[in-house]
Order: sequence, then C-alpha cells, then structure tokens
Amino acid sequence: MKTKSREVYLDGIKTFALLMVFALHTQRGAEVTDPCHNAVLFYAARCCMPLFFMVNGALMLRRESFPLDYYKKKLISIIRVLIIWGGVTGLYYLLFHQAGLMQSVKEGLKGMLAYHHVTNLWFLITFGLIYTLLLLAFPLIKKHLKILTLALGAVCVLVDIASLVSIANGGFFVQEAINQRLRLWTWLFYFFLGYYLSTLDISKFKPVHLPIAALVLTVLCIVYQYVLCYKITGQIESNYVYDNLLVIIWSAVLFLVFRVSKGLSGFFARFAGCSFGAFLLHSFVVDALQMRSLVSGPVESTLGWLLLIAGTWFASWVLGKIPVIKEAFRY
Repeated sequence: MKTKSREVYLDGIKTFALLMVFALHTQRGAEVTDPCHNAVLFYAARCCMPLFFMVNGALMLRRESFPLDYYKKKLISIIRVLIIWGGVTGLYYLLFHQAGLMQSVKEGLKGMLAYHHVTNLWFLITFGLIYTLLLLAFPLIKKHLKILTLALGAVCVLVDIASLVSIANGGFFVQEAINQRLRLWTWLFYFFLGYYLSTLDISKFKPVHLPIAALVLTVLCIVYQYVLCYKITGQIESNYVYDNLLVIIWSAVLFLVFRVSKGLSGFFARFAGCSFGAFLLHSFVVDALQMRSLVSGPVESTLGWLLLIAGTWFASWVLGKIPVIKEAFRY
C-alpha cells in the first residue's frame, strides 16, 4: 500500500514518541523522589507528549471541515478504548493482584475514566475535549489559527515564568494545581503548532542542520530538567516543563527532523501498525514485572526498556492478528 510522505513521517513520529513514553515509565521509581535509573534517557524522553499532540494537530487541522459525523467517529473510538481497557484493568487486578471484586471494579472504573496509572490513557480525555472544541468552532479556529497559536504560546511562556518565580521563592510549579489532562493551554498550543510545522516550507533547511540542532537542544533540555526538577525541586518528575520555551523549540525541531529525514521516518514508520497495541500492553507488563523498582542502574534499566519495546511490539503484532483483539487495539 502506497503511503504519502507526509503520512510516513507522522507515523514515524508517533512510533518514536511511543518509545519515549516507554522510557518515561521505566527509567525511574514509582515515587517522584525515587532515584532515576537513567536520567539521560528519562529526560530525553520528555518530548513524547508534545510530539503526540503536534501529530494530532497536523492531522486534524489540515482538514477542510470537522463535521458531526467525523466527531462522533473519533469520540466513539476514544470511548471504545477506555471501556475495553478499563475492563481489562479490572480483570488484571482481579487475577494478577488478587484484589477483591469490589476493588477490581473500582480499578476498572478508574481505567474507564482514564485515571489509572496502568492504562495511562489520560491524553484521550484531552483529545476528546479538543475535538469537542473543533466541532463547535472549527471555521473560527482555522480563521484565527495564527493569533491563537501565538497567544497560547505566550500563555505557556508566562505560566513557565510564574513557575520559575514560585520555585525561586521556595514553592513549586504552578501547573501542579491543574490536572495534566486539563492543561489545555499547553496541549492546544502544541496541537496548533503541529499544523504549522506540518505545512512549513522545509526546502530552506539543509538535512544536516536540523539533526545537529536537535542533538544540541536534547542535551540542553536534559541538563535543564535534571537541574530544575531533580536538583532544585528534589523531584524527578518533569511533566511540568512542557510550557518551557526551550522544550517547545526542542520538540518543534524534533518534529521537523522527521519531516526532512525520509530514512529516519521510514524506519520508525515500519513499526507504526503495532505501536498503539504495544502502548496499551506496556504498562501492564511494567506493573506485573515491577520494572520501576526492581532495576538498580542505568544499564539494567535501559536493557529492560529495550526488551519491553521488543516484547510488546511482538505481542501487539501477534495479538493484532486476532480480529477481536485487533479491534481492542484500534484507536
């Protein structure tokens, strides 16, 4: 089946971002103050969610319209995934954790509402909110997209400045007050930015310049997160830095690297068909094997990350051949 180059690079980005999600879930302990097994890989993986939202924005905002039928199709896909994997979560707790029936039902309901650490499906709620906004105001958004993107980018930077001021005065990130799924100023910004990056004229970029810039920015972002989140605040978790200007530029450059590099995009895109199934499986494996707490160093944890990738992708490929399970993997 022939695929347009644009679709290839978007599939490549999605697959790469999922590998980074796996790194976020395997390179530190279960608690935010636990030792970070491989801080370089963990903080290098922080680009994953900006990339996800940029890919989604590139796909949705290139549309000429956002009709009700399409909205219902997307929403039903989200609801189907949440219901199925909420049920799987409940069954998993009943059989593997030997939880009581009521506790297992509770865990299943948390999964269906995307509030469970095993399913990690919080972003589907955010996508649902964004799709609802597109349904209500798609023509208006497209008409004023540039000013909306700039305004949301400014909000991100101001929120980040407020966090830095708070931290300098002994406080913490101000984003902590709002659940990650509801930080719509951040996710809408990346969503809109993805459209502009997907339509940007890249002919002026030499293929070698963007990878070099991405490498430099990756190093800078790793150091920035390590110093700010680990050394200064004393917490490993860095999901509050998405509003930071450096992280925004880093994520945008990584997106463009995939656009200009057909070889890189093509390599990762080969595995895109099994990527969402692998994502849905990986957290259960991480939890069942206690991967966050059993490993003790960067080499061991990184090997575990690579084995998790290989195992879940293979399992997704095999299970995806079964029609019923294939439907459960589909989003």
